Amino acid sequence: MTSSTHPPEPTADELAGLVDLVAAAKTVILGFDGPLCRLYDPLTARAAAGSLARLLHERGVPAEEVPDRTPLALLRSPTLGALDDDPALSAELDELLTGSEMAATLTARPAPYADNLVRTWSAVGTRLAVATGHCADAVHAYLAGRGLTACFGPHVYGRTDGLVRLGHDAPSRALAALGTDPAEALVVGSTPEDLRAARDAGAPFLGYARDLPAYDRLRDAGAPLVTSTLEPVRQTVWDLNLPRR
Repeated sequence: MTSSTHPPEPTADELAGLVDLVAAAKTVILGFDGPLCRLYDPLTARAAAGSLARLLHERGVPAEEVPDRTPLALLRSPTLGALDDDPALSAELDELLTGSEMAATLTARPAPYADNLVRTWSAVGTRLAVATGHCADAVHAYLAGRGLTACFGPHVYGRTDGLVRLGHDAPSRALAALGTDPAEALVVGSTPEDLRAARDAGAPFLGYARDLPAYDRLRDAGAPLVTSTLEPVRQTVWDLNLPRR
């Protein structure tokens, strides 16, 4: 664990590693809530998670309390394995979660430097995709609102099959759709689940943590490189002046 109240700045070695990751990436797969935006504010996150928890309670399913975490984190709780045996409840939860995500896109705040980074990566010819446990329609709505749709095109991969995988297979689906060798890709994510999905897909991973708890969770999960700001990533892309591929 770190001793500061903020995530530490990248070291010289970490910045060198960042350059290597960016230079090798012909395709970049970004998470949604975290690398691209802050989907929920604390109040809307609590309200959305509370709605999910109440439905679970009504159906007699225990839900782990996860203070200050997102609704998606609630549904990733290991206590919810019972949902596999209750497709009707899973469908209701998915509908409730989708509704909260669509509403949240109206007030979502972009991650600092994210829009600029996406446009820079797109301008130099790097192929971009979004891979997330969130609803793909919510991602498309957010990208349209930020004027970023053209940077990603159709390559948004959200959760499928209700709550079965919660997007764990999304990076693999993105790589397959783009025909990209995982070794020539980069997954940018903000949670240990993103890290595990990248590893399962065989792709390098860059962690993004907007606060100290997120940084510590990624480090504890084994993320080799975590940045608390996307500015050095944007600057690296600019400095490398990557040719179109």
